Amino acid sequence: MQPQQQDVYVDNARLDVSPFIPAGATRVLDVGCGSGGFGPTLRRVLGEGATVVGLEAVPSQAAAAREGHGFDEVVAGYFPEALDGRTGSFDAIFFNDVLEHIVDPWSVLREVPRFLSAGGQVIAAIPSIQYAPVVLKLLRGRWDYVDQGTLDRTHVRFFTKATMVEMFESCGYEVLSCTGANTMGRRWAASGNPLLRAAARVVPIPFGNMRFVHFVVVARPRR
Repeated sequence: MQPQQQDVYVDNARLDVSPFIPAGATRVLDVGCGSGGFGPTLRRVLGEGATVVGLEAVPSQAAAAREGHGFDEVVAGYFPEALDGRTGSFDAIFFNDVLEHIVDPWSVLREVPRFLSAGGQVIAAIPSIQYAPVVLKLLRGRWDYVDQGTLDRTHVRFFTKATMVEMFESCGYEVLSCTGANTMGRRWAASGNPLLRAAARVVPIPFGNMRFVHFVVVARPRR
């Protein structure tokens, strides 16, 4: 991702991922931490005794993440090369809206186990291309890239819940859970459009997996 693209992203606490932070983790890595929005969430859940490390490829974003975001260290560079030669393993490695930006996320996932402690987990928040508004627009013949969102112009891979699970399993992981997050109704409720806000209160969303913006995958390597 180019710096000018990163500049459109705001700090995101990723409260949708918070429930999946492993209890008792003492050393964690946030890959693609951006300007650091997830850092305070990790610190709040894990406490001051945990070691929280960020990794960010864009130097300006890495510098921002170092300022008051709760990280013990922010490494500038790409995963996994930026960690080569470093000692210590992680109880959890997070990829929040990262894997879809990578041409070959399969190769990245295959590298992760060597940085995990015994029993360590990978947690990945991945946008779902099955999200109902995207599907409905496609049925009308539209596939419009935007600055951010499911059709972010820098996304190069697209997944449904099923293909997320298949990706992890094909890379040697046991998938512990794959849970929908950020529902369409919640997006409507937060909208500036009063009609959408009203609809979120009264209209059921019977779309199954199509109602979720993201899925959060929790997986561990098969040993």
